[in-house]
Amino acid sequence: MLNSKISKAVRLALAFGSASTVAFATQVQAEEEGAKEVERIQVTGSRISRTDMETATPVTVFTAVEIEKTGVSTVAEFLRNSAASGGFNESQTLNQSAGASSIGLRGFDSSYTLVLLNGRRIAKNSAGGVFTDVNQIPMAAVERIDVLPDGASAVYGSDAVAGVVNVITKKDYQGVEAKAKYGLATEHRDGEELQFSLTAGASSDKTNILFALDYFERRPIMAKDREMGGTAFIEGQEGGEGRSNYGVPGFLGLNAGSAPDSGDDKVWADCPESNIRSNGKCAYDFAPLYTFQPQSDRQSIMTTITHQWSDNLTLDSQFRYSRAYTLSSNAPAPGEADVSQSPYLKDFLMNDRYKDNPELGAKIADEIANGTKYIDENGNEQTASAYVGRRYLDFPNREKDNTNETFEAVVGFEYLINDDWVVDYDLGFARLTNRQIGKRGQLLRSELAAAFNDGTLNPFKINDCNSAELKDFCEGLQTSIHRTSEYEVSFSSATLSGLTNWELPGGVVGVAAGIDYRRESYLDRSDPASVASQVIGGAGSNGGGFMKNEAVFVELSLPVIEDLELSLAARQDKADWGVDDASESTYSVKASYRVLDSLMLRASWGTGFKAPGLDDLYTATSEGVRNGVVDTTLCNAARAAGNPDSSDCNGTEINSKSGGNINLQPETSDSYNIGVVWDVTDELALTVDYWSLEIENIIDELSVQDILAAEAVGDPAVAGLVIRNSSGRLDDGLRQGYVQSNYQNLSSADAKGINYNLTYATELSFGALSTNLRFEQYLEQNRQSNAVQPLCDQTGKRTVDAEYEFRLNLGATLETGDFTTSVNVRYLPGYDQYDRFDTENKTCNAIGHYDVETEIDPETNATTYLNYGRPQKIDDYIEFDVTTAYHINDKNKVTVGIRNLFDEQPPFSQVDDWPFYDQDVYNNIGRFLYVQYDIKF
Repeated sequence: MLNSKISKAVRLALAFGSASTVAFATQVQAEEEGAKEVERIQVTGSRISRTDMETATPVTVFTAVEIEKTGVSTVAEFLRNSAASGGFNESQTLNQSAGASSIGLRGFDSSYTLVLLNGRRIAKNSAGGVFTDVNQIPMAAVERIDVLPDGASAVYGSDAVAGVVNVITKKDYQGVEAKAKYGLATEHRDGEELQFSLTAGASSDKTNILFALDYFERRPIMAKDREMGGTAFIEGQEGGEGRSNYGVPGFLGLNAGSAPDSGDDKVWADCPESNIRSNGKCAYDFAPLYTFQPQSDRQSIMTTITHQWSDNLTLDSQFRYSRAYTLSSNAPAPGEADVSQSPYLKDFLMNDRYKDNPELGAKIADEIANGTKYIDENGNEQTASAYVGRRYLDFPNREKDNTNETFEAVVGFEYLINDDWVVDYDLGFARLTNRQIGKRGQLLRSELAAAFNDGTLNPFKINDCNSAELKDFCEGLQTSIHRTSEYEVSFSSATLSGLTNWELPGGVVGVAAGIDYRRESYLDRSDPASVASQVIGGAGSNGGGFMKNEAVFVELSLPVIEDLELSLAARQDKADWGVDDASESTYSVKASYRVLDSLMLRASWGTGFKAPGLDDLYTATSEGVRNGVVDTTLCNAARAAGNPDSSDCNGTEINSKSGGNINLQPETSDSYNIGVVWDVTDELALTVDYWSLEIENIIDELSVQDILAAEAVGDPAVAGLVIRNSSGRLDDGLRQGYVQSNYQNLSSADAKGINYNLTYATELSFGALSTNLRFEQYLEQNRQSNAVQPLCDQTGKRTVDAEYEFRLNLGATLETGDFTTSVNVRYLPGYDQYDRFDTENKTCNAIGHYDVETEIDPETNATTYLNYGRPQKIDDYIEFDVTTAYHINDKNKVTVGIRNLFDEQPPFSQVDDWPFYDQDVYNNIGRFLYVQYDIKF
């Protein structure tokens, strides 16, 4: 039958990744000339079904077979390595969303990429920000993944700005297939992975049922077992200082009228001199106590049922449940605690801080113990007090149980009005719940201070909390913190699509029109102590709200002449979040022109939008720290005093407060794409697409660094945003000093690039060879920190979040007899990493990490850069993955593979910021060996 031949043509095309289907479809149509019906397929990026996978929309298709050849274990890992360039992964050491992964396209973060499952939105994760957690999608159920690196808001609505990822699950599957996989990192035999999946499907004349079960377990990798990041201090390496200010020995801060150094933090005398920083802290290497890969396990179940009720009506349903557990472990808590009434304070002052003048030490101790009032240098009345700051190694590592649970139910129908028209309807609900529970090591500041002040614990030494005397007491000081976040989405959509009676010279006009309703809500609740910042080394927040979105849309396919098709789409969305609303109209125009049977030109233009996220709108003000920030005011003072190497000029942890803003408006975008699809020969296919994306009204926080730079020159725009403690600092553990930064419609961005896809498939005398090359080139990556700053191109001189100059993926598969061998190569070029742009002077001059020379105007405090300094040189990265599968027979297969064959290490790419490499891009697992067995019944 013709349908089966067209289906076969599509499958052959998909088997070669992003190969063009033009030649295949043309050949089949020629063979079946005169047939009246062909199978029509819905391609991601359009609601109109077509007979050709290659359209004006540049969709790249990855099949389950191709995904398996890479050896990855999760959907997120495949996308991150093969197609995506933004987002984060579950192995990020300091990630609040443990066990979760997100992905982004075109160098923008994940919020600009819409992730769909079978063309529908899925529930988001709201722990540590609202985002789509790709880990909730079971690998066992995946049939293919469509990646559309182009704006598609006119079809899908909000978030489809940089592109769309549509995961398509298996449907017409018959039989039973089981897979078991085991692997481990070879150097230390750690990071073991165990995966089992079961897929079963059955069909009758009218009903099809699919069941997919997936179990995945991953064991931890300790940071100390890896060369890169195993220590927070790389001796002899520029930018290799990533240790914490909080260690043991610690530091003492005091305020007293008789103290000559009142208001200063002073390191304890027994801190090795080489570890003492100019800010009075003793550096501490916490890295060996962290995990690079947390212990985790995931289970997921998915069922789809399709039933043909009549010749015209087909019912379908989809049910999904997943659970992901992750144990996150950090070093013991760092922070500060009051010791004003500690019986050990006088001895410490007399024999440590003022050992050369013990009488003064005793006097100051008495003033503090009595709460003596005094007038500080600014004429303000103060109460004498003291606090310690250190790493509380008396207690165990901080550990948290993190559990993500997802439930989804979707029902719908397809009704064939006649041979030309069909109605599709969906009704669904999904919920993702995240629970975080502190197991141990979480300390309440007030209770710890009480233990210090009543003498039960000595604040100036590591107490033996494992002793019989203190064991129960220390366990009682540890609190069980908790955080629960829940995100729900309910949706309903109806689409009428088909062929009209309107016929153009190229054929009949196709149309799709419909309505779409969606309600999203989230609730985020932390325990009161975390919200009040009473948990040492931790913080929490509360938030919650909802958004309703109503939309109408229409799409037209206009075959203007035989080889020229024009597609038009328009959509009207209205988003309502209770206290405000916003309406956006989006449009797209796409054209494809088949110059030859083997050559097609395509172009598209469209507008897009991204509604404010629920966390952008409703997140309550929360406290935290920002890493790698330079306190510009203190750094300028140090340089003016002739101390340019002061630690105040290095990136450090700055206290911050941030929250949502209900007055936000949607971001808007314009994008266009111009490309060519060319089947050069029967064996060689090429696609080239030039793209451009501009985004306005971007929602973001004014960065803490920009606020501090503006404060240093007296910019009134940041008045009241910098609150310093009594010592003039912003990094104190009591968080009396901090920077305030809430979400705003702040800035714009644009990017341009070229995507190349080259596919070659041929028959050799000894087997079949297929290769695929994907090359993503970024021509520009322009960003600005706020509306008054210029747009600065970060390509090749990356600062924070810009993309590489290019990314390359190469895959080759050789099939010989019963063996199939695949090699996949991922290459990322090196680049120059700068600290930041010169926002103080509103220029695009990039400031290096080293040898920066400045001059401070004594009257205006403005900074003039005499030398912008040197960047950090980042090495390129190349990773080889190899798999070999042996087909024992039609029902049994064994696969052996190695990820990262040559044990490539992540390049040093994070200056003075442990773990010194970009965890968004690289992992630190090393060479990974695995074996997999497949059996069909």
